[in-house]
Amino acid sequence: MVEGMSVKISVNDFSIDRFRKGSLVDFQCVYETYYDSLYTFAYNLVRNEAEAQDMTTETFIKLWRLHANFESINNIKAFLYVTNRNACLDALRFLQKQRSVHKEVLYLIGQEGEIKNEMIDAEVFSELNQKIESLPEKCRKIFKLIYFNNLSTAEVAEEMGISNQNVLNQKARAIQILRSGLLSKALLPTELCLLLLFFFY
Repeated sequence: MVEGMSVKISVNDFSIDRFRKGSLVDFQCVYETYYDSLYTFAYNLVRNEAEAQDMTTETFIKLWRLHANFESINNIKAFLYVTNRNACLDALRFLQKQRSVHKEVLYLIGQEGEIKNEMIDAEVFSELNQKIESLPEKCRKIFKLIYFNNLSTAEVAEEMGISNQNVLNQKARAIQILRSGLLSKALLPTELCLLLLFFFY
């Protein structure tokens, strides 16, 4: 139920005209009609309750922001499922990228023979992820678009409406911040930090 709402209407009484004008009652109707099925849809893809809840909630937030743009309940339903599906696929791609980096680091360690496998543990990758999430907003977005969404410099520049050079500058800034942050942590060996950052060039 949408917070602060007490009046309910059935889907049969839903009005697209009221919805387009910002009717919270009609938005609540859509929310209560589709939330459970969208959550189940997301959970079946990501297999994580918290992530499925977050993605489903964010989908409805996006719907509300665009409420004036819809022509029918069918348009709304399609938007909800496509948006939710895309969020799930983005999350799965992000996870796949993390696992890929993990495997590559383990491979390099095996090749070099200089760092013991036990150094690679959940704490290390948790620290790396925290550092990525703490990057300045613009740096973080560009970093993720390049390294997790596999977009080119030109594609990132077009998506964000900035120049290619601006993208490169922000990418370099992100790498510098990550390098400094990781090397400053005593729990991370210098060699391991350099191996991790090897993948971000």
